[in-house]
Amino acid sequence: MGASLTGALIFLATGFVALMLGTQLLKALKLRLADRALTAMCALMLGYAMVALAILALGLMGYVQWWALAQLLLFFAAVATYGVDDSVRAIVAAVRRMWSGLRASPHAPAYWVITVIVLLQLPPALAPPGPTDYDGIAQHLVHGQQYLAAGKITPLWHDHHSHFPATVQMYYMTMQAFGQPQAAKLFHWGFGVLALLATLVAGRRLLGADAGAYGTLILATTPNFAWLMGVAYVDLATIAGSILALALLCLWLRDRDNTHLWLSALMVGAAAGTKMQALALLGMLTVAVLIAAGGRMRRVKLAAAYVGIALAVCAPWYAKTYLWTGNPFYPFAHSVFGGKMWSAERAEVYHISQLEFGKGDLPGPQERAEMSPLRRTFSGPRAPANLLLAPLNLLTDPEQFTVGPTGLGAFAFASPGPLYLAFIPLLLLLKRPRAVGWIMLVFAALWVWWLMSMQLARYLLPSLALTAPAAGWAAAEAERRGGALRAAAKLAMGLWPALVLLIMAVYVYPQVAPALGLQSEEQYLTASLDVYPVSHYVAEHTPPDAIVALYGEPRGYYLERTHIWAEPGHAALIDYERAQTPEALVAEWRRLGITHVLVRNPAFPDLFRSGDPLAENIGDAIDEEFLDIIWAAPGRDRGYLLMELAPAAR
Repeated sequence: MGASLTGALIFLATGFVALMLGTQLLKALKLRLADRALTAMCALMLGYAMVALAILALGLMGYVQWWALAQLLLFFAAVATYGVDDSVRAIVAAVRRMWSGLRASPHAPAYWVITVIVLLQLPPALAPPGPTDYDGIAQHLVHGQQYLAAGKITPLWHDHHSHFPATVQMYYMTMQAFGQPQAAKLFHWGFGVLALLATLVAGRRLLGADAGAYGTLILATTPNFAWLMGVAYVDLATIAGSILALALLCLWLRDRDNTHLWLSALMVGAAAGTKMQALALLGMLTVAVLIAAGGRMRRVKLAAAYVGIALAVCAPWYAKTYLWTGNPFYPFAHSVFGGKMWSAERAEVYHISQLEFGKGDLPGPQERAEMSPLRRTFSGPRAPANLLLAPLNLLTDPEQFTVGPTGLGAFAFASPGPLYLAFIPLLLLLKRPRAVGWIMLVFAALWVWWLMSMQLARYLLPSLALTAPAAGWAAAEAERRGGALRAAAKLAMGLWPALVLLIMAVYVYPQVAPALGLQSEEQYLTASLDVYPVSHYVAEHTPPDAIVALYGEPRGYYLERTHIWAEPGHAALIDYERAQTPEALVAEWRRLGITHVLVRNPAFPDLFRSGDPLAENIGDAIDEEFLDIIWAAPGRDRGYLLMELAPAAR
């Protein structure tokens, strides 16, 4: 628990530095609002974005060490000292308002449920990343780990995700550098808290206190959202910035105060620095500015300024990617920009893999080739009937819209829950405030974009979360109307949170003991994470300079060694056109300095009987003693097979 406490203190100190820095930046830009709560949230989001860019610059210069990162944070703390009074006052005021709301507000029951959910997600945020943290231990935590091993931020050519914007990953890397990896997930948890507070304030300012309380409750009880608070992902930072950006734009549309407009631009820019997906929201908000501003030239100037301010915050991430790969949106838009270590064939395979999410099966390659472009577009999950039924399918069969968990697990980790589907249709029947119309118009465009791109539930969440204040307004309006509508709303808003708390308790409980230090990391992970035993063996029994090639298994975090995703679809690091024999394959491994090969049998073709050329080349390399098996899981289907290149093959 000592390490977790130290990590928690570093998390709080880093957040306070970001808040002070953001406060000073907004003061310098003369973008402070009379609304202290909204100003403080914008300051925190902006501060986090700026500190992350500074960490990026430090890393690119080759200073990924704890002492350099510590000096950077101390420097920002000293520079932003003048903002300490404002920051402390904002924190004290926020705590007082929250305590008052819990004690005396008519919405206290909703606030208590939200508070319990936030606290329930602390054990997962402090527990070692485990079986539900797939992308965390495959990508987000691993990138910082690899940068620390290299001593600098450098291209990781085996993993195209490492070229995405990485604001949150900079904080994961910082915690790892300070020797507190178990507390790294607190940053994602913190962005979840910020997203909830942003929803509360957005709802109250735009639609009233009832809408703020109920909208925040709806977001907090979204299973996909609650689960994300306990894993090392990045989506909650995107959600926090997106909600602030849309709320501020709606305030600008209402009041025509340009301070709201420029703050909105800063927030959507910060969101686009956490995840490329926020560029779609930037596009929609820019269109809104073009439509709403009066006068042709004024429209163009305001829209151009809006985009320019947003890009000033996020552009360094895309510039870095462009300089490394030749494509600012790598690996997307390959047909336009191309991209190093990528190809048209990989781009097509990647595109098809994204289209597979959702209800309905894609036609086979031959059938797709014979279809017209129009039929091909509207096939499988994008068939007209599946598009129309997508909201219902997402609720009743979330397994089709996610990766990994099945059954109850898919519902607990990927479902949006029923409240959006219960209340959003009411908006079509009720007389709506203008802000509700603005919110739903933005969401409608993002919904179509999601349907036609990648129907992954987690990719919908940053857009769906924008509707929480509108759904909260519909719930409050249903209560106000009385009768059967009131009874149904009360029932939904009472039963669903109770069910969510029960579901959460089931998956949170096993993580409480390791989070509190009552169970060792090794015991917890050995019992719960299939890749951990072989990873732990690698960490304990291979030299520090070992390089591991992974086949059928991208989760390399617990290897604690340099590793690459070696399958052909990931990158062109290994020239498989040349590696047509065991000898040639071993020569490619040796060229890259690979010393060990790890294969996950269930997710990779059988090495001896599959007929797959690559798999059988690896099997032949074992038979010809180029590879020595040094670890194998027990049983006929051995799961994981760890091999070491024989000394003569290195």
